[in-house]
This record gives sequence, structure tokens and C-alpha cells, in this order.
Amino acid sequence: MNPAVDRNSASQKPGRTDQGEADSGIQQQAPLTRELVRLVEHSIWANHQWIEFVYAQPDPETRPHELLGHLMVGERVWFERIAGEQKAHTLFPVLSKEELLEGFDENRQTFQRLIPTRLEDVIHFRRGTGEEYHARVVDIIHHLLTHGYHHRGQLAAHYARKGVTYPNTDHINFLLQIGL
Repeated sequence: MNPAVDRNSASQKPGRTDQGEADSGIQQQAPLTRELVRLVEHSIWANHQWIEFVYAQPDPETRPHELLGHLMVGERVWFERIAGEQKAHTLFPVLSKEELLEGFDENRQTFQRLIPTRLEDVIHFRRGTGEEYHARVVDIIHHLLTHGYHHRGQLAAHYARKGVTYPNTDHINFLLQIGL
């Protein structure tokens, strides 16, 4: 069994490995699964909108490219932690448009495999600071989703300061775009 995963510890409270009492857990798995899949689809859609926008800019800047690379690689880092095979990465790489699109599509497939089967698994990991922690996969997925919102917000602020109209990647706009 993967040493980074403790399937019998789903009741542990997420946090430092020296903590942990019973957590109520998630009572309604199926509705949560559906909502997480929808939120992941929104995130992938929003990332694709930003990739198309950033790579179409006439005067390419490094920081927007770094933020997009960071989003994609950041997801990969967490997926590797879940798989128990954490590797070293450049956390703000400048990648080509094709590398980003392919990477986010691969990440989508990983999300789709994890969500229906691994939400309550507890993952033990070491942060870059060396501290050991643990978290449920569902909490890691929430972290990745909010991480994406944060950095897409940084992209929006970057272009707003320049007076450039940027893509509206709000969740409601996603729903309108896909007809839900």
C-alpha cells in the first residue's frame, strides 16, 4: 500500500501529523462528487480562457506566463503527493501554450479519477519547509480549486491595472457559457 495514503484514517482531522481527533467527515458523497466535478470543470474552463488570453497578447510578459505555469504545476505537485511520489519542480515555470493546455487536460483526468474514489483518503506529506502534515484528498481538491481562484484573480488584477479587458471567468459566467 502507498505509504503516503492512510485509507483507515479518514476520520483524522486535517493538519499537522501530530494532531488529529475525529472529524465528522462527508455525509453525502454523491452530491459532493457531482459538485466537485463541476467545480473542476469550471477551473479547467477558466484556465483555458486565461491561457488563450495571455498567449494572444501582443506584448508578452513573463509574470502572467509564470502564474499559469504555477497553477498547472501546483496541481501536479499535489497529485504526486497523493500518489506518494513527490518530486522537485520549478514552481513558476514559463511553459508554452501547448504545454499548458495539455497539462491542464492531464490534470483534469487526474481529478476525474480521484474524485469518485479517493476523497476520504488521508495523505501524509512533507511541505517545502520540511514540516510533516496530512490532509484528506477532498481538502486537497478544495485547496487546488481555491488556489486557482487566487491566481486567476492575480491575473485579472494585473490586466485591470493596465486597462486591458480580460476574460470573465466567474463561476456564473461559466454556467452561462456551458448552458447550465
